[in-house]
Amino acid sequence: MYLMLGMYGARPPQEMYREFLEAQSDAIALCGLTPELRADRAHALHIFEGKWEEAEAELLLAAEERPSATIYVRLILLYSARGRFEQALESLQKAHACDRFWPTLPANEVFFWLAHRDYDFAITRGKEGLDLQPYLHLGRSYYAQALEFSGKTEQALAEYRLAQTLAPDIPWLAALEAACLARMGKKAEVVAIWERLECGRGQQQYVDAYYMVPLLEALGRRDDAFRELERALEENSSALYMIDVDPKMDSLRSDPPGSIWC
Repeated sequence: MYLMLGMYGARPPQEMYREFLEAQSDAIALCGLTPELRADRAHALHIFEGKWEEAEAELLLAAEERPSATIYVRLILLYSARGRFEQALESLQKAHACDRFWPTLPANEVFFWLAHRDYDFAITRGKEGLDLQPYLHLGRSYYAQALEFSGKTEQALAEYRLAQTLAPDIPWLAALEAACLARMGKKAEVVAIWERLECGRGQQQYVDAYYMVPLLEALGRRDDAFRELERALEENSSALYMIDVDPKMDSLRSDPPGSIWC
């Protein structure tokens, strides 16, 4: 539970990681380091500590001990985020062989195609994934991004809003909608969402700063976007693992040397 709350940006990642470590320590004391617990630990090392080499070794060991779709899905994320797409594709095929109906598999397959910049195939696989898992906000948000990056902004906007209906307590979904609206030139609607998110922050609601970056960039507020990126680093946003391959961040890569990006 703590791993998922932190991973999906529903609660502050540093707080959730501390809770996860404590809960996992108790679990290991009770039943030893099972392949499932090893895979959880490896995933946490990747997402919360950025120790991808150690995470990869632990995931591969867990796969040897007891292969599962969960383990291979986590390898898809790790390899995709590192730009190691051949290994990510191999992991994707193994995940399908283990359990093609695993709930998060379709969403993470779309992430793979997004990272690979194959938006057409991301749309195709995203639609197929929603036919299998229509109520998972993650898959719908990735599908919406594939639509947006393909220029199908009206369809993307509808999917972003559906994702929020499915997961109303996850603020970064609203940030994705606002960034899409900004690119469509609907500034008034964007400002209303941004103000709502800032108000939530003032009331101690966790708003993942990583997703505020493309929103502010789309508004032409690059300096503010980089300040949000600094905040994401300070808060150890769980989304930072994908920054090197995330299409949402492409426009920021042109920033001159000496910036936080470097």
